[in-house]
Formats: sequence, structure tokens, C-alpha cells
Amino acid sequence: MAAQLPGRRVLGIEDRGEWVRRTYRIALDDGGAVALKVRAHPEWLDSTLHERRVVETMAEHGLRMPRVLAADASGSVIPARYVIQEWVGGQRLDGLLARIGEDEALAVYRALGAFYRRIHAIRGPRSGVWFEDPEVTLPVSPNDYMYRAEIVEGCGKRALDEGRITRRTYERAVAVWREHLDYLQDHTPTLVHYSAFPWTIYLECEDGAWRIAKLTGLGDVLWWDPAVDLAMLRYPPFMEAPPTRWQAFLEGYGPAPEPRRLHLYAVLERLCAAMGAYMAPERPSNQAWAARALQDVDRFLDVVERG
Repeated sequence: MAAQLPGRRVLGIEDRGEWVRRTYRIALDDGGAVALKVRAHPEWLDSTLHERRVVETMAEHGLRMPRVLAADASGSVIPARYVIQEWVGGQRLDGLLARIGEDEALAVYRALGAFYRRIHAIRGPRSGVWFEDPEVTLPVSPNDYMYRAEIVEGCGKRALDEGRITRRTYERAVAVWREHLDYLQDHTPTLVHYSAFPWTIYLECEDGAWRIAKLTGLGDVLWWDPAVDLAMLRYPPFMEAPPTRWQAFLEGYGPAPEPRRLHLYAVLERLCAAMGAYMAPERPSNQAWAARALQDVDRFLDVVERG
């Protein structure tokens, strides 16, 4: 650690828990702190160096993210793959919205809209997963992959097998997505934060104005359809976003894609969220929300089929 933080001495280490990575807050003798984020799931594709490149890409386009001080995927410094970033606090979106009044909530949503407008202004060469080089993507369409991995199989199939959706709902979801794959493929690839969950977005208030302080889940950043993020923000997992807040979001963001596109992605995201794919923080209300979310699948499919 001393080699990664020259001239700075560690005073204390605080375990801040795990979500995808295990995070430690390291207090330093100069009064500052850094975040040490350690890979926690060795069976998953490693995103250590990718997270550093995502932060750099955002910085190149004027988006403030906690600066990466070091990233090592070799396991030679410590027996783990890790990222060290400047420590930035902030208030997590889900907790923040539970504490503030509606006027402040609308201001938060305007800030979210302005921030994601800037993320989606970063254009990519083609949709796909990339690692260190943003110009080089895996030769797999995210739409094709998610259709097969999470609707036909994965969360969609598990929801059917566990009796949480009917066979009719499952077959409708499979058929409607299959029929609209070409439609979904027709998009302008932009930077997408596919883990745009209420627990991965942190905000702070500066001079009376809300701003996004940091994002977590940067390993899931890829080139894709910006409507993927917009569907997640319009229909957030384990939370509700009333129409007034969505309207405030659009005041910051600009025009939204047509409802058909949002609802197709919402079908995918509802299935994944309700079946636990997003690793949501545990709350007593989660089970009831998941049941409602699976009921929403047919409602979203109705909207798509009506055109």
C-alpha cells in the first residue's frame, strides 16, 4: 500500500461492505482518505482495469468522478485485484430520496437528468462490452446477449420455473423481444451505466445545487443504447419514480426515446431486478416490490404491443 500512496501514511482502515467489490475506506495522515476496492467475485469477468479506463473516459469529457490513483489486476502487489480511488462520500440516491421533501426530490431528478445527458453524449464506435480500449468491443450484441441470457434463459426462465410468472407472460416476453430485436438494434451507441441503480448513484449538494458525486458499478459501463439507462431511471428497481419526478428528470436530460423502447428494456430490467440479478440491498419491502415488478411485465408488454 505504501508504494501506491507515496509520502502518505495509513492511519486506519474501515470496512465499508461489499457490493460487487469489497470497499475499504483508508484514512491517511494528511487528513485525506482513499477507497480501496477489492475484487470480491473471482468467478466473474474482471473489470479492474476497465473501471480505471471508464473514469478516464468520463474525465476526458468533463465528467467529474473520483480519480483513480492505482489499479492492479496482476495480484502481485497484494493477493487480490484492486482499484484505489480518491475517497468521495455523498448521499446514496435511495436513502437521500427517503429523507428529503418533494421540491428537493425534483431538484435531484433534474440533476440526474443533466448528468446522464452528458454520459449519453459520449458516443461509441458500436454497441458492446469493452475493456481497456474503448475502441475495441467484444463481437456480441448486448441486445442479442441479454435477450438470450436473461429473457429466454436466466431470470425469465427462472421466474417461470419458480411459478412467479405465468407461461403466457414468459412466452409473451420472449416473443415480443424477439420481434423487436431489429428495432432495438437500431440505436446510436453511447456510454451506458447499466448499473444505474438507486444504490449506485451518490449525490452531494454544492452551493444549494445537487450534483452527482460518484457512481459505483463502473464495471458495467459499456457502449449501448442510452434507453437502457433511461428505462432503469424511469422504473428504478426497488423504488418508485412518480411521473412528476420523471418530468423533472427530462427537464435536465432532454427528449426521451419513444415509450415502446423504454418499455421493452423495462421488461428485461423488471425480470432481472425481481429475480435478484441486481444484488439489491436487503429490505423488508423487497419481496412485495418484486411481486409488483413481475406483475408490471404484462403491463409493459401491453404498451409495446399497442405500439
